[in-house]
Amino acid sequence: MSDTLATPVWIQDPDDFYKAVEHCVDSPWVLDTETDGLRVRQPGEDKAWYIGLMPVGLKTCFILTRSMFERVRSAVEGLQLVGHNIRFDMHALDLSPKHTPIDTMVAGYFGHTTRRLSLDHFARTYGWSKIKTPDKIKQGRILEMDPHEVALYLADDCLVTSFLYQKMMELPFGGSIKKAEPDYEVEVAVHAMEARGVKLIESRLRTLGAKIQGLANDSLVDLRAKGMTGDPNSPKQVGAWLMSEGRRLPLTEKGNPSTAKMVLQRMSDNGDSLALLLLEYRGLSKLISAFIEPLPRLAVDGMLYPQVNTTRTKTGRFSYSEPNLQQIPKRSGSLAKSFRQCFTSSSGHVSGADYSQVELRVAAALSGEPVLLDAFIDLQDPHTQVAAKMLGKSVGSVTPEERFGAKAVNFGILNGMGAKRLSHELKSSYDEAAKFLDDYRRGLPHLTEWMEGIWRMAEVDDVVRTLAGRTRVFGPDESTRSAISVIVQGTAAELMRHALVAVEREGLQPILVVHDEIVCDGFDKGYEVATIMRDAANEAYPELATVDFAADPGQGETWADI
Repeated sequence: MSDTLATPVWIQDPDDFYKAVEHCVDSPWVLDTETDGLRVRQPGEDKAWYIGLMPVGLKTCFILTRSMFERVRSAVEGLQLVGHNIRFDMHALDLSPKHTPIDTMVAGYFGHTTRRLSLDHFARTYGWSKIKTPDKIKQGRILEMDPHEVALYLADDCLVTSFLYQKMMELPFGGSIKKAEPDYEVEVAVHAMEARGVKLIESRLRTLGAKIQGLANDSLVDLRAKGMTGDPNSPKQVGAWLMSEGRRLPLTEKGNPSTAKMVLQRMSDNGDSLALLLLEYRGLSKLISAFIEPLPRLAVDGMLYPQVNTTRTKTGRFSYSEPNLQQIPKRSGSLAKSFRQCFTSSSGHVSGADYSQVELRVAAALSGEPVLLDAFIDLQDPHTQVAAKMLGKSVGSVTPEERFGAKAVNFGILNGMGAKRLSHELKSSYDEAAKFLDDYRRGLPHLTEWMEGIWRMAEVDDVVRTLAGRTRVFGPDESTRSAISVIVQGTAAELMRHALVAVEREGLQPILVVHDEIVCDGFDKGYEVATIMRDAANEAYPELATVDFAADPGQGETWADI
């Protein structure tokens, strides 16, 4: 048992809880739940059986069964609630708090995007003892446990969360709790978005699946015709086969021939038909295993309820799981469009908008680079403008290949891309890519100087922050090359967070946030969504006032129509 001395008190009568609330009316209350599983987002799935509520600063935890909670629901929803990953508990209780809940996990992430965020980790960090999670709770077998054992564990979690809240409030400049305040509204918006879900049009997915399976079968037949006898998805077997065919492959850290995607792509770019076939087959197989097969199993009455991860990436961007809809193929190509035609809203209509070149606009504003700023102000294509400047040509004489190269550098350099990666993107030699980068740096001196300043700062401080203050800490042996990406991609992510909250406030019912795009339930609202997104981004940070964060609208029956 923990020696933190949390005292669980069972609530047997609603009046007892109302009295406790009256005595602690000015205090935030920690909320935690114990559920019979983790699928709390899906209707009719795992829900909370036990609820713990503890006033911050006390060591008494009031324990409620689900039936008792329903009798005092309105009182609980009127409290200022604090939790660790409280969005999970809101789903588990179908909770609609009157005040924006405070989340210590979200605050911890804001202050250090690569730290571990579990309560157990925070307890170890600060030297607090904590009860180990019982195996039956991990296994979703809570109903087999002695209720008093559950109560002790629940009270202990509430107490550690209370300690963490108080610790974060003590930090300089108001503490992490206050710094992360905008993120708590984001969590409320994401909670609503997760609860709405995304409708899966299974008939279209089956048709698409049959098409992809046919293409995969054809690719496999071609590989067999080339002499491939092993498993095309096995790196070891593919490596052995390619070596036997006379191919020279780089070695992995373990000394095995590498058949990584980038290796095969470079071979394919150089005209290797075997590498091209392998890439085609692997890509199709991945679509089948990652989407075609699992999506129907994850659907509940035709609806998917993906988990939006707001505290997992290094930059502050969202990610998705169960399923990972961010990995649905991008818009280019017929397969990508066919995939997006399999998703809609519960109403069968969607509207939305997508920020236009948001990261490049952030970089332009922060660096004050005239080439980029002028392109955006004059509504010109920034990639063509950059190509013209770096090559010393007129805009009208820039070739499509030169524009493509400038575009690759525009986006790649913000993610720390060097000549080796650029040569892969451009299908050029290393020397050609290196010269292209040198021309780029000379043509955009303000951007170059700004980036070099960020790298110097990161190397000295091992810390870099987005405009919101979200902090990325680099480890002692970790490269700081990604510092630009944290600031640019991370600040773009902050703009999307502002936009999501604004769209939710206006009642437009967002159902997806994917990269720089918001998809909402409803018909003929694309321009409204685009306007709200634009205004939210333009008003977010004075440092970005030199650019306009335009968003492109769309609407229709499916995600593909946006």
